[in-house]
Amino acid sequence: MSRFVPAALAALALAAACPAVAQELTVGMQGEPGTLDPQFNLLGTNTSALRNIYDTLLSRDASLQLRPSLAESWKAIDDTTWEFRLRDGVRFHDGSPLTAEDVRFTIARVPNVQGNPNSYATYIQGIREVQVVDARTVRFLTEGPVPLLPVNLSNIFILSSAKGLRTTAEFNNGTAAIGTGPYRLASWQPGQPLVLERNSGYFDPPPAWSRVSFRPIPSDGARVGALLSGDVDFINAVPLQDVARLEKSEGARRYRVFSGPSAYVYMLFPEIGKEPLPAVRDAQGQPLPRNPWKDARVREAMSLAINRQAIVDRLMEGRARAANQAVPEGYFGHSSRIAPARFDAERARSLLREAGYPNGFQTTLACPNDRFVNDSKICEAAAQQLQRVGIRVELNALPRATFFPARARREWPLHAAGWGSLTGESSYFLTSQIHTPDRALGLGAINYSGIGDPEIDALIQRARRTLDEGARRALLEEAMEKTMAQNLLVPILTFESVWAGRADRVDFTPRGDEETLAIEVRPAR
Repeated sequence: MSRFVPAALAALALAAACPAVAQELTVGMQGEPGTLDPQFNLLGTNTSALRNIYDTLLSRDASLQLRPSLAESWKAIDDTTWEFRLRDGVRFHDGSPLTAEDVRFTIARVPNVQGNPNSYATYIQGIREVQVVDARTVRFLTEGPVPLLPVNLSNIFILSSAKGLRTTAEFNNGTAAIGTGPYRLASWQPGQPLVLERNSGYFDPPPAWSRVSFRPIPSDGARVGALLSGDVDFINAVPLQDVARLEKSEGARRYRVFSGPSAYVYMLFPEIGKEPLPAVRDAQGQPLPRNPWKDARVREAMSLAINRQAIVDRLMEGRARAANQAVPEGYFGHSSRIAPARFDAERARSLLREAGYPNGFQTTLACPNDRFVNDSKICEAAAQQLQRVGIRVELNALPRATFFPARARREWPLHAAGWGSLTGESSYFLTSQIHTPDRALGLGAINYSGIGDPEIDALIQRARRTLDEGARRALLEEAMEKTMAQNLLVPILTFESVWAGRADRVDFTPRGDEETLAIEVRPAR
């Protein structure tokens, strides 16, 4: 029997390391994934779910700092070559080994996913070639210096090349949803729980939970009710009106609240590129011959009309921060030289008169109503404040499944949405949403506002090729300053992320990217 002793000892060690190794976890989620294709539709709700099943070469901790994942090490060979060394012994859920060829295969698929409304291609910009050196070594040859390549690759989920190219439909029906992640897919279909089972062969410490069910519960009241009734163990996006009630329970140790600063900034995006805009009309309801958002005075008036602090204090109950730029304070590329955003309704009215709109004008404002805490309420408050200065707003709050595809088609003259700089720095936002769309360069991939400024474009392009960290920071800050000086978008607030769970069941460290990863929901001790 001696040959069975090592296995028995290993099992005992595993049980000691993970006291809840046989437990099941049920999580109530505000949103659900729209796909299991890890390269289709770049949205936070998708990436949060997919990161449980797939791995990236590098990952990020709760404060968004890089750490090894499938790659155990990486280095710049020269200005245009990065080399990554893969972890030994990693296998996909179907048993096939991870190799450098899987990395090459993955990168090649990213820009070619059919019908992709929100491409991951922004993360592979600058890659000219992927070379397989040996089974565990892969090199990325770039078109000039790409200092953010390691950061960008923390967002590209690695696929197996063993079965060749697979369609989005095959990922969604589960046949192709095979990763190396801590959990493997058990079942999923839209509107139903995403059910995962432990990957016992995971290369990191094995997951504590044997089975995890992510239940979509979009209603705030129902989600909190599910926690209070014991139907779920843990929830995300806790509605602010319930935070105090749950916190008061901590004395009795029934529930715990986990909160921290978010990477997401909620902003207004005017459609600048189109002329005219059919949904924008004068005060009498007649079509306008020109797009008012093209006038910098009108955009400034919109910014001055928003009382950000009132929204933070009243709607968000202090669990947010008034925003003056597109990335939170402390992020690489955030500029301290940008003044705090002002509220000045009288100056806003004056600017509209100067721009030729003494009686204001009418517009549609679209936003999601189920993506962020209080997102439709923030949108409604902004609409009311715009109306007070003369910009009459027809509000169109939509489910995310409708909102995001329509936004990609640029259907609205003005929309509001949250954006998270999930790389911990501003180039992620600037290259994808502010740079003029340029398919050849892979820039402006999700610029849905028609923004295009040659000076800002030049700064972004210089920054993305500058290896010196100090010089790159200065370029990114200047690009952000020019963006905000023109009010090409109007930041409103930076969110605070809030989760809650049963005190006897779970522990958790809040993540800046708001992702809810089963492996990071720890059993309570």
